[in-house]
Amino acid sequence: MLEWQWISKRFLMAQKWSFVLLTCFIGIATAAICITEYGYFNIWFSRHYHPSLGYFLKYYTHFGEEWVLATLGLILVIILKNKTFAVRISAALIINSLITIALKYLVFNQNRPKLVLQDFHLIFTQGVAINEYNSFPSGHTSAAFAMALTLSFWFANPKLSIFVLLMAIGVGLSRIYLQQHFIEDIVGGAIVGLLAACLAAGLTWNTKIEPQITC
Repeated sequence: MLEWQWISKRFLMAQKWSFVLLTCFIGIATAAICITEYGYFNIWFSRHYHPSLGYFLKYYTHFGEEWVLATLGLILVIILKNKTFAVRISAALIINSLITIALKYLVFNQNRPKLVLQDFHLIFTQGVAINEYNSFPSGHTSAAFAMALTLSFWFANPKLSIFVLLMAIGVGLSRIYLQQHFIEDIVGGAIVGLLAACLAAGLTWNTKIEPQITC
């Protein structure tokens, strides 16, 4: 039977390293948004573009694609053989997708850097298909954070938590470097991923069957 309950204070304390790192990232990024003009980091990255880094991020950014994350999740499910973990990793990715799609297509529908900053002659990485619409929030970033936080919540290992969250942050930064998103989209994606992971963390697969009372 599938059960759900909201995460407890004890759970939050056990995951303090994850929340500290995530809070620092969102806080710093939000401060940067407040003190810079819209698209500043896209322009800066374009002016300091390096082909080798662009080539690397072209492939690294795939860690934010759901088919890659779903494959990694399936491998972990097979290894761990735990139904609750399977439910949580699946739920996190599904909830994240639903929220992200709703925000992208039904709420915001914002243009991407290619259209907004076309007067600045941005440099694009060869071989990367540049999207033009539905910028907020970043789907790659939200999926990466949903996956990273779900793993962090499950294993509760500070070193692993820091590693997977830094990978998720790297995915977010790659989206800016590849001129697919603005930093605002990255922050929005991180928050969506956090929400999805927290909702999924409350799910438990209970195999115990309560005995029936008969007269």
